Amino acid sequence: MKESSALTDRQRTEASVYDARVRDSLAGIRDEDLIVDPNVPPFPNREHVEFLTFAFERMGDLRGARVLEVGSGTGTLSVYLALRGAQVTGIDISEENCRLAERRAAANGITDNTRFVAIPIEQLADEAGSYDAIIGNQVLHHFELPVAMPNIGRLLRPGGHALFCEPVLLLPDTLRRLRDSRPVKRLIPKKVDTPTERSVSVEDVRTIRQTFPGVKLHPFQLLARLQNYVELPDRVFAMLEGLDRRLLRFPGLSRLSRFVV
Repeated sequence: MKESSALTDRQRTEASVYDARVRDSLAGIRDEDLIVDPNVPPFPNREHVEFLTFAFERMGDLRGARVLEVGSGTGTLSVYLALRGAQVTGIDISEENCRLAERRAAANGITDNTRFVAIPIEQLADEAGSYDAIIGNQVLHHFELPVAMPNIGRLLRPGGHALFCEPVLLLPDTLRRLRDSRPVKRLIPKKVDTPTERSVSVEDVRTIRQTFPGVKLHPFQLLARLQNYVELPDRVFAMLEGLDRRLLRFPGLSRLSRFVV
């Protein structure tokens, strides 16, 4: 594991946020707390279950595959994929995240099947075509996409799969600016991990398509995005997700979804 010193101001800010989080909240974690069940996908919370399940199904059988997780955090998903038979490289902007990910891999006995590197995707210089699959959960909206996407395309082998689960705000710029205005944010606070992140925009999708012209967007959560503002009981959240599955069949409504894969 090594960290690049040539970080942008945004990358340094994000690295410091996640480094501090690990030091402050996970300092006392035990090895037994790092065990990952290979038979249970590591969903961070109920909001991720539907779209991550969708992404995992499209990855297919990963036994023997080389997989890159971009924005691997503390390594839960990377370790899960390695336990399922993949050879996994996880990269993250945070050195502390990568240290904990290495410890998680060791606790699960799969050190030989994992590699963690503290480096932004914009700088990863692995050989072209290195990976059969590339996956990221809630990460594209942190990247310098004009640089990151061509490198992701370079790293993916021909015929490989790149899957990203992302928060989106696919609205015209005028409405995005209104959402980001101070009065609206005061009334409806935005939930963000770092001060520099943003939801993926229509312009971001255009940038992604410059590298992956055939990219498909699969929308999730329309009514269920109420969870972003108020804690919903499980049965209510499940009911709203069920309604969303029907509503999001209409293409015009997909622009109002909260997440896409």
